[in-house]
Amino acid sequence: MNAIKFIAICALLTGANASFGHEPRHGQPMHAAAEQKPWGIAGETKAVTRTITLRMSDTMRFTPARIEVKEGETVRLALRNTGKVQHELVLGTPQELAEHAVLMQKHPGMEHDEPHMVHVAPGKTGHLVWTFNRAGDFEFACLIDGHYQAGMKGTIRVLASKAGKNKPATPPAAAVPQPVIHGMQHGMHGGMSSGMHSQPYAGQQQREIKALSDDDMKAYQHGQGHGFAKAAELNGYPGPLHTLELASELKLSDEQRTQSQALLTQHKAEARRLGAELIEAERALDQAFANHSINPDLLNQLTRTAGEKLAQLRAEHLQTHLAQAALLTPQQIERYQTLRGYGSAMPMHPGKQHNMQHHPMMEMNHGQHH
Repeated sequence: MNAIKFIAICALLTGANASFGHEPRHGQPMHAAAEQKPWGIAGETKAVTRTITLRMSDTMRFTPARIEVKEGETVRLALRNTGKVQHELVLGTPQELAEHAVLMQKHPGMEHDEPHMVHVAPGKTGHLVWTFNRAGDFEFACLIDGHYQAGMKGTIRVLASKAGKNKPATPPAAAVPQPVIHGMQHGMHGGMSSGMHSQPYAGQQQREIKALSDDDMKAYQHGQGHGFAKAAELNGYPGPLHTLELASELKLSDEQRTQSQALLTQHKAEARRLGAELIEAERALDQAFANHSINPDLLNQLTRTAGEKLAQLRAEHLQTHLAQAALLTPQQIERYQTLRGYGSAMPMHPGKQHNMQHHPMMEMNHGQHH
C-alpha cells in the first residue's frame, strides 16, 4: 500500500465520524450479459460495419438530427461535443426518453451509465456501439436537465431487412408475447421446443476472451471503476475523481486538492496494472479451454489466480475511497453525498453529476447493471 493511502487510512481509523458506521453492500455482477432493448442491443466493436459522426453543440442540437440504419446493422456512433458544457446521447423510444427526461428534471443529481448512453465532456469525443436489430422509428436525446426540453434530440429510422419487411414493427418490450414452454403444456416430456431456446451468448464466441466484453476490457485497461467501489461510494466514502470534479462546491483547500490528485494518480496506475493482470489471468483460463489443455487441477489453479486478481482490483478501488474519505471533513462528505444525488434533499444541480454511475432510484426503471 502506498504511503498516501496508509497515512490517510490511519487518519480515518483514528478520527472516523460516527456517520460512517455502515455495513458494506454486496457488489454487483461483474460481467452482465447485454440486455435486449426495444431499440436494439449493445454491439461488439468487431461487428461494426460503419461509423456515424454526430456533433453536439451548446445550441442544444445534434447534427445531423436524423439518421437511418438497416435492421441488424452494428453502428459506431461517434460523438463530438463542440460546446463548452457537457452533453450526452441516450437511445430509446420516444416515450421512454420523455419519461426519463421528466425524472431527470425532478432529480438532476441522479446518475446513470448504460450501454445505450454516452456522456461527452466539453471539447471531447465519445462513442457508442449499438446493434439495431429491431426495425422502427426511435430517438436519441440529451437528457441533462434543460437540454432535452430545449429540443436536443433526434430520430433514428431502422429500415426493416428484406426478411422482415412484411413483419409488423416490434411492440414495446412489455407487450412482446412470451414463448410457450413446450414441456409445461405437455407434461414436461418434450422439453422446450427447438426453436425457443434462449441464446444470450450468441455472437460472444467471437470475443478475444470469451468471459470479457469489450466494455470489460476497456474498463480494466483504463483503470475505470466498473462498479467495484459501490460499497464505499454509496455508504459515505467519496472517490478522488468526483471529489476533484466537485472541488469548488466542496471548498477543497489547496492541500486537499494536491493530496486528492496524488491519490488519484497513484490509484489509476495501480488499477491499470491490476486490470492488465486480471485480463491475462482470464486469457489464460480461456486459452486452456480453447486448446483443450484444461484439467481439474489446472482449472482450480487458473480460476484461483483470476479470482485473486479480481479481489485485488476491487480492494484497490475500495482502499482508494477509504483514503479519500480520510482527506475530507464530515461536512464536505455530507455535501458530496448531496451533490452526487445520494442525499435525501436531491437538490437541483443541473449538468453537474451526469457522467454517471447508476443511481439506486434509476435501477427501479432500468434493471440491474454494472
